[in-house]
Amino acid sequence: MQVRQDFIIEIEEEALGLVVAGDEDVVFHAVHPGVQRLHGRHYPDALSARLEAIKAFRAAA
Repeated sequence: MQVRQDFIIEIEEEALGLVVAGDEDVVFHAVHPGVQRLHGRHYPDALSARLEAIKAFRAAA
């Protein structure tokens, strides 16, 4: 069994959101306005959520 952890996703010292672990996947909870479109989305793992959050953040800039 793999233990999943919750994470804070940051870029350049700017908090983008939280990744909350579930039984099968993780859920992204946005805290930065630039990534609000990702709020509530499910991802297979924290890395996938992080990559999408960074991509959305850079696109919003």
